Amino acid sequence: MKKRTYLVLILCLLALSFAVIAIGGKHYSASYKLSEVSYFNTIENAEDIQAIVEEPQVVAVSDVHIENDRLEFNLDAIKRGRTFLVFQNPNGQNILMKRVYVHRFGIITMDSYFGDCTGGVMVPISLLIIIAVFYFNRLRKFRAEVRENFYSYRNVMNFGFLVFLTFLLFYLARSIFGFNGIDTAIQKTVAAAELFTYLILPVALLTFSLVSISNINLMRKEGVNWRNMLGFFLGALLCLMTVMPGIIYGYILRTQIVDIFNETGIGTQIYSAFEHSVYAILAYLECILLAAAVFGVRAARRIPAFDKDYIIILGCQVRPDGTLTPLLKSRVDRAVEFAEMQKSVTGKDITYVPLGGKGTDEVISEADAMANYLRSIDVPESRLLIENQSRNTYENIRNSMELIQSQTNTALSTPAVAFSTTNYHVFRAGLIAYEQGYRLEGVGSPTKRYFWINASIREFIATLASERRHHLKVILALILGIVGMTAINYIAILM
Repeated sequence: MKKRTYLVLILCLLALSFAVIAIGGKHYSASYKLSEVSYFNTIENAEDIQAIVEEPQVVAVSDVHIENDRLEFNLDAIKRGRTFLVFQNPNGQNILMKRVYVHRFGIITMDSYFGDCTGGVMVPISLLIIIAVFYFNRLRKFRAEVRENFYSYRNVMNFGFLVFLTFLLFYLARSIFGFNGIDTAIQKTVAAAELFTYLILPVALLTFSLVSISNINLMRKEGVNWRNMLGFFLGALLCLMTVMPGIIYGYILRTQIVDIFNETGIGTQIYSAFEHSVYAILAYLECILLAAAVFGVRAARRIPAFDKDYIIILGCQVRPDGTLTPLLKSRVDRAVEFAEMQKSVTGKDITYVPLGGKGTDEVISEADAMANYLRSIDVPESRLLIENQSRNTYENIRNSMELIQSQTNTALSTPAVAFSTTNYHVFRAGLIAYEQGYRLEGVGSPTKRYFWINASIREFIATLASERRHHLKVILALILGIVGMTAINYIAILM
């Protein structure tokens, strides 16, 4: 959907909401359950209740009656203003008190300036429709982009955003049935992010613990460096963000620098906007982290189409004697497994392209070590294409594709190419290939679990960095939306 069409939809729904409220808002029918007010227990009929309007020139009350254990009455607007509506029992005790506002155009709202009104439910319905249309439009684009290219940080960002919108839509749909005012609906909406973070807090704490243990194992095996501590730092940050508003709230209570219980105080509103902004941003970031983990797992488990001409095997360090490490051997075995699967399904053979140069601490290049292993399991020389100059994944992809293209008459056909690497590395390798203009599909070989966790964290950080402008736009929109909603609630309190 084009932006102009989406803007027209928003304007039309807003106009419709205003029209419904303006037409029906001059009359309000109220209903309150008797059992919710203790004084009602002694009242059996409406004749025992006296309705008093503090400012009778503002609103008129009529048709006061009791039906099915509920007090029901009607209000009709007379003129713009504000008044209190009080119901008393025969002893003169106040049994129910309501604040009533009459706005321009004679619209009646109950309890607050932006409280419940006739037709007011059109506001959350319109908001739900707007977000739902945006959601399904984004979902359609997301699915098309995934089909076009699975390996993209944009896909991770969009998937995380869709998870966030799904939770928001569910929460908004629930609030429609209990709608009792625009300000209350706003409070419920901003509370959705807070609820999300608290629901996920036990998972975050458990993840933080597992990530910490995983990072300790990773550092013991691979050495101490900041990359191997990413999971620990991120887990600590997410947990800190979850409890930070509560810590600040406790500090405010102790120091009394702000009267947090004074709803009309500007300090209270600033803290409220800050608290809800933190929870909204945290909920969004947790959705992106979830998306990074999901895409990493999906990338590792994907099976490419059985039409491949070549399979690239990405290298890593070999043993001092020139044989394959378990990690490198698993990559080669996974490539062989895929080749055999393709052969059994389509009868088509595949050419292996082992990659990797010779490091200063290696006696043989990674590509030649893999080629020797493939020969030892009876792979014929005609199905080997060796590239032994690459030094990293970027060069692996570039050099191998140039070598493959030099062996293929690309004017007649484009070779179909897959690659094999360790499971946690599949998504990143596919992304590096796509950035160079190659659409490759990968297969993943098994590895230690502690690699998985750190790789998911790394892809999450890479997603934030790669799509930082889009993430900043979403975060800014969340902050502005919460500040705007806080301002609406503040106006409702002051009025």
